This record gives sequence, structure tokens and C-alpha cells, in this order.
Amino acid sequence: MCSTRKGIRVTKYLLAGVTVFCVSWIACVNEWNARSHWNPPQRRYSTMKTIVAYSEGKQAEMDRPSPVTCDRLPDYPVIPEINRTWSPHAAEALWQRVEGTPVSLYAAYYDERAPQHYVRVLAIFHGRNLSSLEDLYCQTRVLHDGDSVEVVAAKPLEIWWQDWDKSTNEVETPFLLSCPLTEPLNNRADVSIVTEPCDNPTNGFHIGPKTNNNYQRSFTICVKDMNFQKDISSSLIEWIETNRLLGAEVIDFYIDSVNKNTEATLRRYQSQGLVRLFQVPIKNTARRSLWQRRRDHLVSYNDCLYRNILETEFIVPLDVDEVLVPKITNNWHGLLKRLPLQGWDPHHHSAILVRNVFFFDFMQHLYKNNKTSNNRNRVKLYMKRDDVRIDDEVLNEIVDLHSTEKESNKHITEMGKDENDCTNNLDLPKLSRNIVSSATISPIGYYSKSFMLTRKVLTAFNHYPLASIGATGFTGWAAPYKEVQLNHYKETCNFTMVPECAQYVKRSRIDRSALHLSRRLARAIANTICK
Repeated sequence: MCSTRKGIRVTKYLLAGVTVFCVSWIACVNEWNARSHWNPPQRRYSTMKTIVAYSEGKQAEMDRPSPVTCDRLPDYPVIPEINRTWSPHAAEALWQRVEGTPVSLYAAYYDERAPQHYVRVLAIFHGRNLSSLEDLYCQTRVLHDGDSVEVVAAKPLEIWWQDWDKSTNEVETPFLLSCPLTEPLNNRADVSIVTEPCDNPTNGFHIGPKTNNNYQRSFTICVKDMNFQKDISSSLIEWIETNRLLGAEVIDFYIDSVNKNTEATLRRYQSQGLVRLFQVPIKNTARRSLWQRRRDHLVSYNDCLYRNILETEFIVPLDVDEVLVPKITNNWHGLLKRLPLQGWDPHHHSAILVRNVFFFDFMQHLYKNNKTSNNRNRVKLYMKRDDVRIDDEVLNEIVDLHSTEKESNKHITEMGKDENDCTNNLDLPKLSRNIVSSATISPIGYYSKSFMLTRKVLTAFNHYPLASIGATGFTGWAAPYKEVQLNHYKETCNFTMVPECAQYVKRSRIDRSALHLSRRLARAIANTICK
């Protein structure tokens, strides 16, 4: 009996020990598993700094097409003849609808920049929520290749960031459709967008490979939606000649409406091959809001990008009141030779961002009023309209600049002796005349403009690329301010366009960045106007 009780007691101790061991072991395993699957909080970085890159080979593998087989051959589409060249009496730009969808198509392009070749289609979604769009398909029919149509799914990519504007749902959103091809195109082809793989298409575009894959030029400027009823011909000549001096080889203008004198100036440069004129994709009307117009402009910029992907190394989106001024070299070619030593890498970056500097016209009045005065009092000057202050050290610099302006005027006058009286009536170029800028330099990403590398940019925004080939996130590179700046010449600060006006107009300074162009620019303008 005693031995039996003793056995039971030992068994209880053993069971208790096993239970404790098992519970402890399970707890340890659970803790280990929890630690192995727990991810520490990740610091969130802005889109401007987050980069996830893929090799071109990996990207091609990810985007490899999966063609759809049809039981029957879709009907051949009726393809309209499209001429995008601008003329004042041309009809509005032609858009084609995708039947049964809120989608309009503007243009199609053949993209062979990466190992995986694509058809890219520039389009508008009539609404805000692009994710609600049902599946679309590309039908690509290669001519001279028998009766065959390649059908693949089309991948949409919005050309906009929703956080920029949430004011209304009644918008038209630009986006890019990408259709991977199983084989490179060797001949002309026709492409259509449909909602079902084997549907008969109601739209179509001609596309084809380029015969020459070598860049024809280094820099092409893209100018969005010109709409000027006043005569800007004089300032336009100065702006075009400035950019020609800096290295621009072609300027693509998208024209909405301009007056006769401005048109004549553009036609003159067009005849020289420096300027190309295109219809604006979407004309401006009173019912289109400011934010909608900003969306509209992206159609122009991305059309300019895809027109030039195999023609030019860089596109440079600019307005006609902006100049990208290299501070150390005389032109953009010299600038591009210096930047690799400071971090620019075209293998990893898709654009060179340049910081913005505002030159307001009303600030120049302070300079003009002071330079003609002999009063050297150390009194702070204020302009009631914008509460602008010019400090003592700036007043001292203004006096030093008198000789620079006299030298430029003297150069124009001397030219007149050798040529004709026309040069005597020429104004001093704005780059030489407007030398007072805001003391606040815009941060990178705010009002910046950029040199966009065409072989890397997938979609373009006014200021920098929105998406790049082989990468997600932002892949731009900020150029050192000591090397280059964007001179932005405006009449005054518009709070609607520039919400930070109070900061930009508060203080000003002397800016000599463009003065090294004065003599060459004065001669170029005289040669254009007076010959």
C-alpha cells in the first residue's frame, strides 16, 4: 500500500515537471516566432527621396507580356489621319474614345528604350479614381506580317499625384497606358485600345520604329500651352536667343492662342529649324479650373517627352519667363561636364533638378530709383505694395553694378556704328537689366525645373519626372546651387500661383548670375532684330 502511494506521488511530480517544461518550451517558441516575424517601425521617407531600383533585365522579366489568343481576327480599325502641327486656323486636337469607358486617347508611341519594348498610349480618364477603370487591352497589328494581331493587357499609370488637389471629383486625369510587346517592331504597325481582348476596335494609331537610334541633339526645350493675347515678340526673341546661346538645339512650342506679331516671331524661328510648333492637346476655356489646367499641361509635356525619346538626350520643360543659368560655365554642355564630379550619375538618376530664384519686376524699381540718386543714406527702403526691403549691403552692390550696365549699353551702341540705327533703339536684355532677386531661394522640389534624361523618364511633370524606367519613387538629382540656378522672371508674386509669396517678397538681393551672358546676348538679339 505504501509503495503504491509512493509510486503515485512520484508520477505526479514527473507529470508536473513535464508540464512545466512543455509550457516553458512553448512560450519560448512563441516568443522566438514573434521576434522573427516582428518588423520594427520603419521611418517614412518622402517620395522625393525613396528609390527602389531594378536592373533593366529584372524589369524586362517583370513586364514580360502574356498575349491573349482570339478565336477570330478583330476587324481592321479605321485610323484617322492626324496632323499635330499648329496653325491658327486648325481644328482642335483630335482625341479618340475607348467605347464603353470614360477614357479618351491622344497619341501612341513606340518605346524601345529598355530591353522590353512597349507601345505607350497617352490618355485622359474622365474622373478622379483611375483605379476604378476596368481592364483595357492593346491590339497591335504589324503591317506586312500577314493576318495577325497581338493582344496584351494594357497597364495604366496615372500622371498625377492625388495629394496635389482634392478639391473636386469633376476632373480629367492624364495617364499612360503601357503595352509590352513580345517582339520588337521592324515595320510600321497599328495599335488600338479595347475593353475585351477580341473586340472590334473603334480607335487606332499608326506607330513604327525609328530608322536612326542615335541622338540627333543634346537639349530640346518643351514649352507648354502658349496662350498670349498681348504681343510678347520682343521678350520671346530674347528668351529664344538666350536658350540658343546656352545650348538648346530645338524648342517645341505647344500653341493655344497667340497674336500676329508673336506668331510671326515663332514662324521666323520655325523656318530656321530652331522651333517646332504643335497644337495644344487641350485648349483652355473659362470652365477649366487652375488645377485642371495643370493636369492638362501634363499631356503636352509627356507628348513632348515621347516625341523626343530617341531624338534628344535631355528634354528641358520651361516657361518663357524662365532661364536655366549656369554660373561657372558659358553653356549647358560645359555644365554637364562638371556635374559628374559632384555626384550626377546618369546610370542611376533620371533628371538634374535646378533650384528656383524669383526676379520680380517691382523689385527692379527699387534698383532703378536708387541708381539714379546720389543719396547714399543708410536708410532702409520699403515698397508699400509688397513690403520689400533692400539692405545696406545690397545698396552698396547696386552702385558697383552701374558699370556693368553701362558696359552692356556701350556694346550695343558700338554695334550700331558698324551696322545701322536699329541697334540704337534696342533695350538692354532683361537678363542684364533685372539684377535684383528675392533673397529666398526655393527649396529643391518647389518651382524647380530640370534637365530630364529621355532614356530614363517614364512620365514627366512640369518640374521633375513623376516616374522613371527601372525604378519606383523619385530618382532626380539636385544640382549644386553654386553651379546653376533657374532665373524666374515675373511681374509680381501671385498668391494664387505661389502661396508662399509673403516669404519671397520680404527681402531681396543683388544677383549677378546671368551677367556673364550680357555681351553675347546683346549681339545675338541685335543680329536677329536688325538684320
